[in-house]
Amino acid sequence: MKMLFMLICLIFIAISIFSIGRAGLSNPYSKGFALAVVLSIVAAGCLAQNYTQSLIPEANDGIGSSNLVAYSIIGEDGWSQEKFRDIFEKSISFTLSLIAAYPVVLIVESKLKKKVTSGA
Repeated sequence: MKMLFMLICLIFIAISIFSIGRAGLSNPYSKGFALAVVLSIVAAGCLAQNYTQSLIPEANDGIGSSNLVAYSIIGEDGWSQEKFRDIFEKSISFTLSLIAAYPVVLIVESKLKKKVTSGA
């Protein structure tokens, strides 16, 4: 189940990059990368909500996944507050890495575009 969420996101991003390129819009790769950042932020938000919900024992009868996105990422095995927190923290690290890498992708794409248009 974990891989399904990532696979769906990757397919969606790839189709978006292809569609943006076919539409003739500029910088399709950086726009696709920005879409990946947005999806990662949404996933981190869902995982945060799931983790904080697990901290309130009165809210549920036991521990459970509180939304479909978190359930798709976490899966069905070994639910615990520690696991929810660990996955949330990894998601935040991944999201921050994507945000930090975005300017690099934008610069590389711009430089490659200049190289292609100048004929070098």
